[in-house]
Amino acid sequence: EENDTYGIATIGRRHVTIRDDQVVFDYRAKGGQRQVQKIIDPEVLAVVQALKRRRGGGEELLAYKRGRRWVDVKSEDINEYVRDGTKGEFSAKDFRTWNATVLAALALAVSGPVARGSRAARGRAERRAVEEVANLLGNTPAVCRASYIDPRVFDRFEGGETIGGALPAILDGEAGWPVLDGPVEKAVLDLIEREESDAIERVA
Repeated sequence: EENDTYGIATIGRRHVTIRDDQVVFDYRAKGGQRQVQKIIDPEVLAVVQALKRRRGGGEELLAYKRGRRWVDVKSEDINEYVRDGTKGEFSAKDFRTWNATVLAALALAVSGPVARGSRAARGRAERRAVEEVANLLGNTPAVCRASYIDPRVFDRFEGGETIGGALPAILDGEAGWPVLDGPVEKAVLDLIEREESDAIERVA
């Protein structure tokens, strides 16, 4: 922890509560921004309950058993796991960056019809998208745009392109939950890499 702020490796057991079927994280993140995140996932719930109830180890939530001893998970442990799983030079921050990019692309796609044909309207849509993503990530808009959202999303939008064709894929018809992976992520990749795709729509 640094200046009473916490990240994935330093978040403490005291920062996590279980409410019915929800895991609730409440902590102060980088920049002093308070983060409150709720997760509904039976597997995550079971693991977090076990970690909170464990006897031994430090106050950090994440730990693993080595022999008869609990060992705290460090940032490098997490990043090594990410690199092993992806077979690339990625870190935990890349998930946050990608999430911000996908959310921004979606926000711009929703604003696309309103912004059609007007540079001023597109500028307002960009500011609104950044504010929405910053609110979801718990960052300031300036930090969010400078450090997390891929600038190519805005370049494409200013050039009149969004992932509007992927909007129908956002909702899972059975559960009604937003679905941001699969077709939506593929559409964002196609957008920033200038690949041909039915998901790409013109707004200007």
